Amino acid sequence: MHSLKQEQAIFSENRITVVGTGTQWGKTTVGALRMKHKLFTFKNKDDAFIITAPDYKTMQQSTLKAFLPLMKGWGVYRKADATFEMHKGGIVYFRTETHPDSIVGITNVRHIWGDEAGKYSLYFWENMQARADFLGASIDLTTSPYSLNWVWRDLIKPWRAGKRPDVNVIQAASWESPYHSLHDPKKRDEKRSTMDARRFQMLYGGEFGQMAGLVYDCFDEHENLCEPFQLPSGTRYVAGVDWGFTDPFVLKVRAITPSGHHYAISEFYKTGMTLSKILDVAKQKKQIYGIEMFYCDPSQPGHIEEFNQNGLPAVGADNDIRRGIDLHYELIKSRRFKIFKGSSPYTMDELETYHYPEPEDLGPDDDSKEQLPVGQGDHALDVDRYLTIMTVRSELKAVPKAPAEIKFPHNETYEQRRKRLMSNRRHEDY
Repeated sequence: MHSLKQEQAIFSENRITVVGTGTQWGKTTVGALRMKHKLFTFKNKDDAFIITAPDYKTMQQSTLKAFLPLMKGWGVYRKADATFEMHKGGIVYFRTETHPDSIVGITNVRHIWGDEAGKYSLYFWENMQARADFLGASIDLTTSPYSLNWVWRDLIKPWRAGKRPDVNVIQAASWESPYHSLHDPKKRDEKRSTMDARRFQMLYGGEFGQMAGLVYDCFDEHENLCEPFQLPSGTRYVAGVDWGFTDPFVLKVRAITPSGHHYAISEFYKTGMTLSKILDVAKQKKQIYGIEMFYCDPSQPGHIEEFNQNGLPAVGADNDIRRGIDLHYELIKSRRFKIFKGSSPYTMDELETYHYPEPEDLGPDDDSKEQLPVGQGDHALDVDRYLTIMTVRSELKAVPKAPAEIKFPHNETYEQRRKRLMSNRRHEDY
């Protein structure tokens, strides 16, 4: 142990322990040590343990490299099954968020460790909690700060306010480890001088903040969230659909008032949905809200036809990603788009993580092209895009300086576009 904070993390007794630190502080080592301790605490042959990571690369290059050496001689690692079997009973399952239902069905869970959990979707976090609930298993989350998503909103923020006694949060900067190069103040200052201040504090300072390059950086909780209320007479109700089975199926209901205000009022989000189950959900929503049209992901024309044959009026939505994003961005920024509080948790989570690629993620020629967001964790926001592009365009003539009339410079580089987006996409820059 290199510091008091690392000792506090290793010996935390809360049901949920969050270790949110700068890179290379030693948080993955903490998670591995705590998992080893749990394996020697619960020793029945039926006891199960789960180790998760956001993807296969992280699991192989980071999580397993910290865990397996600690367990040498105590069990057998079966790579093909993604398990570790203890000689004296108990089994560890290694799973990634690549398939969000990959941990469903694992029973008798005693402890769960989520490595780099800040990259997980809210849906995967809910599955983790469901696995832990039956036996009251403890959960450890080790992560660097990536955004103000569910980790911040549901755990850290209420913990700071004294509202989550079941949670323990340990936060630390990279340089608090004596083994980190930034432990040297001179090297720390040199690194800080080359980076955006907010990015530096998240990456190395262990401070949670807004992710850089958010697609909908204009979204404001004070302006774009509202308490549910009785909508006025003449309000229209429409729904958007994003098909999914391995990926989540998403159905969202939007109310559009006579004044042209849009309200997100209902959200359904679930994997493993067959078409018959999807039809049941859609019929239920239509009965409740009187939905006049379902605007659907156009990739499944057969599903759309099934909707129509079952009395659910449906059409394929315009899937122009760039135009749909621009229209929805403008709707949010105009504050004519609001979300009923509590109605759309998955949308709220995706808003904090849906982003444009970092320059280091681009190919050699990508900086000269029109960039699209990273296609990950965007299912609910895809539905918003369908709904907006299919409904707002009929109102464009009445809106000054409509997004459809905005022209983007053809010679604009990626870095120029990124800077413009990060300065709230001021119209005068277009």
